[in-house]
Amino acid sequence: MLPCLVSALWTLFIPGLASAQSAEAQGSAPGVVQGTARDGSGLAVAGAIVTLETAAATGQDTAITDQAGSFRFSAVEPGNYKITIVASGFAVWTVANVAVASSDNQPLLSAVLQVAAASSSVNVTLPQHELATEQMKGEEKQRLLGVFPDFFVSYAPNAPPLTAAQKFQLGWKTIIDPVSLLGTGISAGIDEARNNHPEFGQGTEGYAKRFGAQYANRVSRVMIGRVVMQSMFHQDPRYFYKGTGSIRSRALYAIGTAFVARGSNGNWQFDYSDVLGGMASHELSTLYYPSTSRPVRWLADDVLLGFAGRAESNLLHEFILRRVTTHVPKIAAGFTRRTLPEGTPVSLISADDWTSMTAENGGPVALMLARDIQVDGVIVAPVGSKEWGHASFIGGDGKAMQVGLDHVRIKVGDTDVPLRSTPLKDGGAALEYHRLENSGRIAIVLYVAENVTLPPAR
Repeated sequence: MLPCLVSALWTLFIPGLASAQSAEAQGSAPGVVQGTARDGSGLAVAGAIVTLETAAATGQDTAITDQAGSFRFSAVEPGNYKITIVASGFAVWTVANVAVASSDNQPLLSAVLQVAAASSSVNVTLPQHELATEQMKGEEKQRLLGVFPDFFVSYAPNAPPLTAAQKFQLGWKTIIDPVSLLGTGISAGIDEARNNHPEFGQGTEGYAKRFGAQYANRVSRVMIGRVVMQSMFHQDPRYFYKGTGSIRSRALYAIGTAFVARGSNGNWQFDYSDVLGGMASHELSTLYYPSTSRPVRWLADDVLLGFAGRAESNLLHEFILRRVTTHVPKIAAGFTRRTLPEGTPVSLISADDWTSMTAENGGPVALMLARDIQVDGVIVAPVGSKEWGHASFIGGDGKAMQVGLDHVRIKVGDTDVPLRSTPLKDGGAALEYHRLENSGRIAIVLYVAENVTLPPAR
């Protein structure tokens, strides 16, 4: 009876156990996601970037549509996925919660890409003269602590050059400003209290002479040094706020601009205007200040103090004074600066079929961004953007491909961002790449090589 009982149990339970094992194996077996991308007229869209991402955004794979517009992802673990298709000239196509089962009979996805909505824009650009006039109106309102005039500073990026008439207007506004007159009056009173230049005497007459001499000195420095000479040498009298980069680079910029000036052609030149203007103003002051026994020494000191004074003023404006200046143009004050951190991963796809390259060194290669680059939730470089680099590889059958990349840079606005092949500066990891299925293209992951301050977003 025992053999009969064992036989009965075998008949009842073993088939069920085998069925359960088969179901378990089937449940863990990978599936396939495949489909086509076509435009509204039914034509295939080749070269579109297809991204397969888990619903929890924990993993991502990429494919490229072939000449028939087809794409395929094999060995996909069962679950829910989001599929995004991006192609030049078309709106982004997205479908969420695509259920993938462990079967090769996954329904074929049919993506119909719509032509991107046409956007027409009219760029109304003022002539440089008019743009400079508009910016100058804002500069004429700039006051430190809301009181002291600070007109010769530009916080606008890429400010156009001033004409001679505009330089005269800024200078004239400065010397007739009531605060400038009041400051001269206070300074003259301090000079009299200290009995500086005793030749002027005391009392009302002495104060009037000191006031006149100081005001004449201010007028000559502004009008000769910042208007006449700057117009003759076609240089700009303003300090151009930098506001980006490291503290060291900004400090060096501020100090350096004490010795150089921006020309009307946009190039930096030695600051002849301030040097010669300061010398001319000094010589003119000898007409109304008491004579000195060492005029050459005083002139040299005046020139050197001019460099030091400009450097000090520039440093203060670069790091401190903008914060206490009223009426700073919104175009400058409203900037939000973002930094693309070093080590940020950048997913790229080769734009060409690398297996078709027979040369051992491929030279320049075109790459496409396979995923948006975001900083603080803002897309700074969209998927599909074209990039360039230099590649070296050993081809073969396409399966054992050794790839090297260098000098790859991505463009974020007008900023070049250098990339490297490993997450860490000192290496420690191999270049991440894989060959796309049914394609000679490869997908590569590179990393931002250094912290990059991006252009401000308005």
